Amino acid sequence: MCVTTSCSAGLRPAGGSGEGVRGPRSVFDNPAPLAFDRAQMKTAFTLCALVFLATNAVQAGAPEPQLELVARRSTESAFAKGKLELQDVSGAYFFFDSAQNNRPAIDYSLNSLRLGVMLYDPTGPGLLAGNFELMGEIFGGGIFDGPGNVMAGSTLIFRYNFVQPQARFIPYLQVGAGGVYTDIGEEESRGLISLPVEFNLQAISGVRYMLNDRWSVVVEAAYRHISNAEFKKPNFGLDNIGGNVGFGFSF
Repeated sequence: MCVTTSCSAGLRPAGGSGEGVRGPRSVFDNPAPLAFDRAQMKTAFTLCALVFLATNAVQAGAPEPQLELVARRSTESAFAKGKLELQDVSGAYFFFDSAQNNRPAIDYSLNSLRLGVMLYDPTGPGLLAGNFELMGEIFGGGIFDGPGNVMAGSTLIFRYNFVQPQARFIPYLQVGAGGVYTDIGEEESRGLISLPVEFNLQAISGVRYMLNDRWSVVVEAAYRHISNAEFKKPNFGLDNIGGNVGFGFSF
């Protein structure tokens, strides 16, 4: 019968001319799929390696600019556009006779309170990098040598800050103009002061030492001039040089 023949054929030994009994097929019977998987893995690994190397190459060139940017932001945070600064400084000013007219010396001390705003972010080349700051100042004090007792006034100040990345010392130059009241008499001062309210001009060179992003110590060398711009004669005016020390707070 065909069934017996089929069974006989299926029971032939493997060493004969017929094929032996075969069980279920396995993935290991055909090596092609395994070879394909290995090729895919090698390709994926190669692509990953290339991406990793390319990423490292890009990052290798980036640290210096990134560090410079971080340092610049850290140092300049107090000088960014729109930042406010409050300063409280005190100092003494000593008369010098610029016209050599033998007028009495008038020396005085002042306390100045200033509020400033940064007009733009620090910019510019090299050592000249920085920004302008607009400040308002009110001041008052006493006369400790010469005629008169008090003076008080206000000043509009334009300041240029020299800002460098990571610098703790921030120098600046400023000029200002405003008004001043004083009880120095015309006769007592021999024409140095002729009106109770006169103009005050100032030119100051200073430096901040940044304690942190907000607090600073301030030291200044200053020149102040007081006169009435020829509204009334005599108008010899006061010329004084001196300095200030104090602190600043940025917010």
